[in-house]
Amino acid sequence: MKKILLLVLCFYLSGCGDSSQKQTYYTQLIDEVMAIKEHKTQDAQTHISEDAQALISRAHTSGYELITPKELSLHLDEYIIIATLPRGIYNLGLIPEARHFEFALSPSLNEDGSDWNWTADALGRTQEDFIKLLGEDKEAKILFYDSGENIFSPVGSAHVGLLWAKHLGYTHLYRLIGGQNAWKDMHLPLSTQVPHCCQM
Repeated sequence: MKKILLLVLCFYLSGCGDSSQKQTYYTQLIDEVMAIKEHKTQDAQTHISEDAQALISRAHTSGYELITPKELSLHLDEYIIIATLPRGIYNLGLIPEARHFEFALSPSLNEDGSDWNWTADALGRTQEDFIKLLGEDKEAKILFYDSGENIFSPVGSAHVGLLWAKHLGYTHLYRLIGGQNAWKDMHLPLSTQVPHCCQM
């Protein structure tokens, strides 16, 4: 009996269980987003619940879908994957087959106050480069991801990239819940291969 009690205490108090099952902010965020979408009640911390609600609301109003790292990992070959992380971040690893196109963390206005300031949002890269990266098929499934750190203000570079893809007529758009950080926390594979010319 003592042995059983010790094992139970070890598991719950000192973390002797499988460390891969430990919850991080990003894995909790994924759980909360899915719970809200499925109309389930869950004991999430207030800030995680607010972040999840913000992600869902922004995706709905902007016309894109949210996808979990696990779901993406099972269907990698079905998506064109765009990493909007800072240039050179692939040295730390990208999701396999991801292409790279850096965007600003929040959209900028033009000097006259109007929307769609490409030069500022795309940090100097051309719109032609972006379209070439996405391809000609406007109905292709395209997923954008960033670090996952920015949700409110700034809104995150993945959101900015998604806005532009939508503006250019692409219709099947997705954002990775929790971004690169969630992917890492779930111990999913990363590639450190430098993207070739047309993926940069």
